[in-house]
Amino acid sequence: MTGDSAIIYAGETAEPVRMGRAGAGTVIGAVPSVEAAARLAARLAGEGVGTIQLCGATGLVWTAAVERAVRGRARVATVLFGFESLIQVARFKELVIAGRPVTMLFLCLQEGADPAVDRLERQEGAVRALFVAVPDPGAGAAVAAGLAGEVELIELYGGFAPNAAAAVIEAAGERVAVGAAMSPAAQRE
Repeated sequence: MTGDSAIIYAGETAEPVRMGRAGAGTVIGAVPSVEAAARLAARLAGEGVGTIQLCGATGLVWTAAVERAVRGRARVATVLFGFESLIQVARFKELVIAGRPVTMLFLCLQEGADPAVDRLERQEGAVRALFVAVPDPGAGAAVAAGLAGEVELIELYGGFAPNAAAAVIEAAGERVAVGAAMSPAAQRE
């Protein structure tokens, strides 16, 4: 899996699957706990995955555990939401807790990706997760605009710069929470 990145999200345990081509794809795995996230991250880092990204529902405690588990063998990032998305994130969390149907969109930057083909959908209870690989940030904004009426939350993976994330926020509209994977590696202990 050398060159691949990974997304680990909170959900029922599922064997990781690859979206995209080997060596330049995204491995997607669901885990039910921080301990399971650490085990999966250590395994993926051992297989050569270079970047492990955690969804926004996991938080900084999971990030710290994953960083300890990979022991520097992979870069670790977690999705963070800007101030402009906090109300929408709170609404999304309320819907999930209440068991109401919600749809999340995970946009992944991948060289050579085709958003019409490089897709994966997972359903866990009332939560529908759409994973879509895009070749560039502009394609990410286009996908977000096209799905804005269907999704309540968007997470950006693979290195969306702030201006690219802002374009997705604008494309999705003010009712959709948008967060981006950021690496805490520059932080001091």
